[in-house]
Amino acid sequence: MSFRIIQLEELKINITKDNNNLSLLFQGAHIKKTMDDAEEKTLWSQSGSIELRNITQISNEYNINEIISSISVSYDFYTYKNILVLPFEKKGNIYIEIIFKNKKSALDINCSGMEILLDGDPKYIKHIKKIE
Repeated sequence: MSFRIIQLEELKINITKDNNNLSLLFQGAHIKKTMDDAEEKTLWSQSGSIELRNITQISNEYNINEIISSISVSYDFYTYKNILVLPFEKKGNIYIEIIFKNKKSALDINCSGMEILLDGDPKYIKHIKKIE
């Protein structure tokens, strides 16, 4: 089965707010792609945004420009840490905890929708050997 995983750790983001929504815009996120029957994975780079919709609760302040040190996304019975499988679009009760570099406290967000939107075409970086 073929799938893609976006890596969110150490990702530089620009945060914009619109009513009860946040957009976390990013450039050059790393995406690992695994193909059926392939011996190696491939690494790609792509820009886009993480859209958090209908925020019901948000803790702490944030700067417009941040670097994600760690992120956890919880919904239903699942919790994902620092990576998400693409395409990613969830609706329901979603809890996100983001720890930014150079911050002591986490940004906790409750929202009812989350989606990762990718811009343009991905750019190939390299093949990943099994040991990486």
